[in-house]
Amino acid sequence: MPLRAIAYTSVAFEGIQASDIDRILAAATSFNKVAGVTGVLMFDGTRFLQYFEGPEDGVDSVYQRVLNSRSHLFLRELARGSVLTRHFPRWTMASAAIEPQVLTGMIETAWEGFNPVAPIEGQGRVGFARLLELWTGVSGELEPAAVMLGS
Repeated sequence: MPLRAIAYTSVAFEGIQASDIDRILAAATSFNKVAGVTGVLMFDGTRFLQYFEGPEDGVDSVYQRVLNSRSHLFLRELARGSVLTRHFPRWTMASAAIEPQVLTGMIETAWEGFNPVAPIEGQGRVGFARLLELWTGVSGELEPAAVMLGS
C-alpha cells in the first residue's frame, strides 16, 4: 500500500494552555490510530509544526481534521507527497517542545518532498531532513523517547 505524508505549520490560537495541548494530543492519538497514521507534532509556545504519514485515505482524514481545527490559525502546508517508508512507525502522535529559533529555521528551509537526505544546492538540507535529524539525532537512532508538550 503506498504511503503519503503531509507537513504543515500553523499558529496556535492566542492563550493556548498546556491542558489544550494535552487535549489536542489525546484526540490526535486516538484518531490517528484508527486512521493508520503516525507522526510528530512540535510546538514552540506559539507555532506548531506537524508531520504525519500513512495510507492516503488515513492521511486525508487526518488532514481534514487539522484543517477544521479551531486550535490554530494561518495553516501553511510545507510539503505533501509520497514516502517510501514510515519514519515514525510506532508513534500515532509523538510530541515535543522546540525552541522558537529551531522551529523558524526548519520552517524557513526549503521543503522539497520527503527525501531524508536530499540537499538543495546552496541551502543545505531540506526541511524534512532537518525534522528527522532533530528527532533521530546524529546517530540516526529511530524514534528517541518523546517529550510531551502539555502537563
